[in-house]
Amino acid sequence: GKIISDIQNSNWGNILNGLCSIKDDSIILDHIYVKYFATQVTYCVILNHITTCIDTILLENSNFNVHANLKNLTLADIDKHKEFIQNISIILKQKYTNKLTKCSIYNAPFVFSQILNIVSLFIDKETQTKIQLVQKK
Repeated sequence: GKIISDIQNSNWGNILNGLCSIKDDSIILDHIYVKYFATQVTYCVILNHITTCIDTILLENSNFNVHANLKNLTLADIDKHKEFIQNISIILKQKYTNKLTKCSIYNAPFVFSQILNIVSLFIDKETQTKIQLVQKK
């Protein structure tokens, strides 16, 4: 598909903007880009892009929202990127204390509870209350 084509052609801008983009006071994350693009080599590029997007929102807003699409997420993906998930959780918590308004998770597969269990170890109770699973209608 388009993602594979962008990776093969080194269209990093398309990949990073597909992975994380800005809409109003929100960042929009799409897991499918992580699935094909995230490796030990690209983790810092991904983290830098996400924090740049958040920083851009915070130039004009006191807080930000997250909308994350987890369609096609598998347990293997979680396991493969577990350390990255933990690291990004810690960094975001330290850098953006009390800046998250709401985190909406879309198309969450059953295994998402596994991610939440891992990530919850690094997220305070107040932040956990801001995370909501949006069910398909």
